[in-house]
Amino acid sequence: MTRATSLAVVALTGAVVGAAPPQAQSLEDFKAPYDGRYHFVRLRYEEAGGVGGRGGAMWSHDFPRAERNFLRLVDEVTLVGTHTEGSNVFTLDDPELFSFPAAYIVEPGFWHPSDEEVATLGTYLAKGGFLIVDDFRGPYELANLEQQLARALPGARVTPVDEADAIFDSFFRIDPRAVIPPYGGRAPAWYGIYEDNDPARRLQVIINYNNDIAEYWEFSDYGFYPIDLSNEAYKLGVNYVVYALTH
Repeated sequence: MTRATSLAVVALTGAVVGAAPPQAQSLEDFKAPYDGRYHFVRLRYEEAGGVGGRGGAMWSHDFPRAERNFLRLVDEVTLVGTHTEGSNVFTLDDPELFSFPAAYIVEPGFWHPSDEEVATLGTYLAKGGFLIVDDFRGPYELANLEQQLARALPGARVTPVDEADAIFDSFFRIDPRAVIPPYGGRAPAWYGIYEDNDPARRLQVIINYNNDIAEYWEFSDYGFYPIDLSNEAYKLGVNYVVYALTH
């Protein structure tokens, strides 16, 4: 990564994000049909015992500011054709999901999908889809995530992703240890599922454990966090998108 590219991300953190949010009345107002460009896709789910939790439904944390800010940065710093307005929100039983190469889910400790939903997720991943898991912490939430992914991909193992993995060098060269959790308290780690459990093959799932990179995206224009930390979170997200589109 060149110094000029790095400085471009710093500038964009302050200049591109922060526009007024769209005045949406429902989730449908955020959606845009597939048009060949990269669209951000967030997975929505029903929580056990009903929808709710810290700041509303757990699947919706940082929505929609995080993805709106992130999409504008992807559009500015890469040549990826990017849909910068809106965010598609799908449940796993929505057939439209299969038009999009990458999906994002948060707070998996509260995720308890049905048999039909995990079967759909397994098919999506086997067909080339890529799942980004973010915004969770602690062994209970990781254990639940592993349990649900094992249902989707029987026999697949959640394993550590080495810092030399291609996903950390797909656009920016990133030292994942520099992506510091916004809340602190727990050491971050990166896990994943590789196709056929082979680290030489494609990552199907990337897991940001004890971290929340979208928190940085959402508030990067508020001054809550140092610019350097927000930049690392943005760069990590850009790498995920580029990896998903090229693997």
